[in-house]
This record gives sequence, structure tokens and C-alpha cells, in this order.
Amino acid sequence: MKRDNDNHWIHYSTLGIEMAVIIGAAVWGGVAIDRHRQGRFPAFTILMAALGFVIATIRLVRSIK
Repeated sequence: MKRDNDNHWIHYSTLGIEMAVIIGAAVWGGVAIDRHRQGRFPAFTILMAALGFVIATIRLVRSIK
């Protein structure tokens, strides 16, 4: 029984790390695009952060089913 609980812990911690990596990579990409564009408003940072959050949430929901 203890082994089954360990597997759940590993599964959910992996999902959390995966979400952080996806969102972090999206924000990093948005910042890089905004720096390249030299704009005053960080539009791509906001857009990519939202997109990363949506993608991470979709992957989370699909993996829990």
C-alpha cells in the first residue's frame, strides 16, 4: 500500500515541475521576443505567459483523467 502512495506523490510532483517548466519557457520566450522588438509594452510576455498557462493546464487535465 505504501508503494502506491509513493507513485501518486511522484506523479503529481512531476506534473507540477512540468507545469513550471512550460510556463517558465513561455514567459522566457515572450521576454526574448519583447526585447528583440524593443517595445514599451510587454505584449508578447503577457501573451506567451497566458498561452503557457493554458497549455500546462490542458496537459494537467489530460494526465489526471
